[in-house]
Amino acid sequence: MIEVEIKIPLYKRSLAEKALCQEGFVPGNLLRETDYYYTSDFHDFMKSDEALRIRVTENLSDNSQNSCITYKSRRLDKISMTREELETGIDDPEIMTGILEALGYRCLFPVIKLRQLYHRDNITACVDQVEDLGSFMELEVLTDEEEYGGDLSRLTDILTGIGSSMEETTTSSYLSMLLKKHGKYQSDS
Repeated sequence: MIEVEIKIPLYKRSLAEKALCQEGFVPGNLLRETDYYYTSDFHDFMKSDEALRIRVTENLSDNSQNSCITYKSRRLDKISMTREELETGIDDPEIMTGILEALGYRCLFPVIKLRQLYHRDNITACVDQVEDLGSFMELEVLTDEEEYGGDLSRLTDILTGIGSSMEETTTSSYLSMLLKKHGKYQSDS
């Protein structure tokens, strides 16, 4: 599957959430997500514009928890964060961490966020409070590669509908923002 995604920093989070509701989005679950990104000496995912992560999700709405491992390919364009995404659930993130470390992977800076989900049709809006970074909103949809241009256009229209524009978006990942902030990596991916 292709994840079509655009991301903007939020300066007035409450206004963005109100605008999403006015655009027909319905609030969903409140999550705490902790993402552990990996790299190695033989495959630097940041330099190759890819990602390998374990995500641990605590659903604060129903007190459930789950974990998954995700691979994200290189971006498909320069204006969004659209990528092929392969993801599957894992029963025990500590065992998966052990497997990755035994194979020579090491964990980079963790990304911790409080995420409020909003839904409209097959589109998800994520309003994130990222620890040590601030507030952001991601608009995303999972689609087939041949549909990605139309879906990117739909997300752009939603962005305009809530009073923002593509000029305000960023293509930097939370991980690269945090690593740059802490002087640990000099990449813009």
